[in-house]
Amino acid sequence: MTTQIVGGIHRQVAVETVAPAAQVSTNTDAVVAGSEVDARPWQSLAYTIKVITNAVTWTVFGANSADYSDEVVVQSAASVSAGSSGSYAVTQAPYAYYRVKIRSTVADTPGTATVVGIAKG
Repeated sequence: MTTQIVGGIHRQVAVETVAPAAQVSTNTDAVVAGSEVDARPWQSLAYTIKVITNAVTWTVFGANSADYSDEVVVQSAASVSAGSSGSYAVTQAPYAYYRVKIRSTVADTPGTATVVGIAKG
């Protein structure tokens, strides 16, 4: 639970947050370890990526199988330059599971990025 202020009124809101450690990109899509969210108990989901060094291309995937064997792209690959951020959000999340993958935008030039995911009811 977290406190949300709406119109000056404090209320408790159920949320799930994932904030894995910074990850270095490679030349191929790699799962950002710890970015996985089970969205089944939630209605909305948002991810934010912040790139620390060198451009990183990120993609958000959704799946209905817990092992991601049926994953599909829900946000197409997008490059984010160093010092910048990007975001993805969906209300009424249509998939049960979500995760983020990153890769180096420029081959052989690894970048470092952090990802935060928030799901709420």
